[in-house]
Amino acid sequence: MNSRTRTLEEQLEHLTHATLRQLPPCRAPASLEARVLREIAARAAEPRRAAGIQRWPLAARLALMVGCVLCIPLAWVLALSLRMQLTYTLMATGVIHVLHGMRGVGGALLLLAELAAHLAQRVPGVWLFGGLLATGALYAALGALGYLALRSAAPHSKVHSV
Repeated sequence: MNSRTRTLEEQLEHLTHATLRQLPPCRAPASLEARVLREIAARAAEPRRAAGIQRWPLAARLALMVGCVLCIPLAWVLALSLRMQLTYTLMATGVIHVLHGMRGVGGALLLLAELAAHLAQRVPGVWLFGGLLATGALYAALGALGYLALRSAAPHSKVHSV
């Protein structure tokens, strides 16, 4: 960009700003102004507990944070206790053998998901999109054929039209 173009752009920008400054300020419609003022008054009248944690006093927010941090070890101990009780119950009832069998099914499902992800990365996107379109068209065609078959098989039945 040469200096002449730059000065022309600066002059245009200056004229634009000067013209815009001369315009009278825009006022919001009276209905909008009334609604905004009503909402501000309603939020100011809300009790502090309903205003959200940002408006809580600092001491209350710190107390909440300390309480949450102290709950972490308690939750950990409770989870370990529950795990031991659950393991004992599963072993006592014999359900643990069923769960071990399901672990193999879960592994097979994970392998299938990995295979699908690998294939999705290898197949070109255009083919995937074309397959999606073909599947949708086939689904719509089969739905239409089923509907037509149903209508022709029972022409006087009370089948609702779509």
